[in-house]
Amino acid sequence: MRGMKKDRTVLIAVSLTALFTLVFGLAWWSTRDSPESRAAPLELPSRWPSIEGENVRPVPMPTGEMAVALPSRTIGHVLCGAVPEKTWAGVLGGPVLREVDENGACHVVSAGLDVSATLWADPVPMNGGSPEPVTVAGHQATTSEFGVGYGEILTVRLSDTTEKWTRPSLQIIVHHVPADRAEHDYRSMALSLADTMTGAITTPGPALPADGEDREMTPIPGSGITDAPYPFITWQLCTQLSRALNVARDQLKPGPFGSCARENDGTVVSFTYHDEGKNYFPDRIAGRPAHDDGSGSTVEIQLLDTSRQTLELTWIDSTKPRDALRELAEKVVPPLLGR
Repeated sequence: MRGMKKDRTVLIAVSLTALFTLVFGLAWWSTRDSPESRAAPLELPSRWPSIEGENVRPVPMPTGEMAVALPSRTIGHVLCGAVPEKTWAGVLGGPVLREVDENGACHVVSAGLDVSATLWADPVPMNGGSPEPVTVAGHQATTSEFGVGYGEILTVRLSDTTEKWTRPSLQIIVHHVPADRAEHDYRSMALSLADTMTGAITTPGPALPADGEDREMTPIPGSGITDAPYPFITWQLCTQLSRALNVARDQLKPGPFGSCARENDGTVVSFTYHDEGKNYFPDRIAGRPAHDDGSGSTVEIQLLDTSRQTLELTWIDSTKPRDALRELAEKVVPPLLGR
């Protein structure tokens, strides 16, 4: 009898424990999605920029078709800056934080929404479901769902160019953060942002040049080659190289990604722009942080304090004086910075 009573007591205790657990679980389940639990305000990220992200810096806005020829690390700054911060906040329904993420895209968040914008070469890698044709600032575009009820993808064709060194498609993705359960008109948000952004970076201006086309171009005041489209970078480099060496332009070889060189009887003098160059500059040349490899044939100069854009100068010629390259850099870097 004692054994049966003890077993019964244990059974009752276990049953009560299970009952309490069930009741508690049901109470938690019924309240976790209650209005009170959902009312907790969402907040902006406490850490910003994100890991390897950059604060948005002011950059010149491209004109004409030149937006599709921007260096990859400049694109995000242009696209974030193309939309005024008040407009970002108005479309996304509250205060925003902006950055250029680790991939070079413009990344903007509010407490409940997340937006990314970048330029793509063909083919554009991401397309959503059920695409529909739309027009954005006079450009053909498509809009589609980014997951069911999760967001929207909008792709705008900025240029019909087929040049491989261009990125002719603007893509904007708008979606909510996981904790946000509010209803949003993602399509209207994407269209509004795309209209402002596209209008800002396609104001009347030059068409894209043919591949290899060269032009005389004086430095752009205040910025020079920094954050400029690739054709503008190449033309400024060739202009300064021609003047520094006192040679005709037809003796120079312009490159599509911001470079210019002269090769003659085994000697090479070249200027090469890097949108993400070295990050170690123990020297100083032309008033800028620089890296001299010590051989007298190559130096690399940081163009902006807030960016890894650099200019690499190379002079391969055994007959030149050892300091000739540094003297050349002192001469050409100021105008290439728009001074």
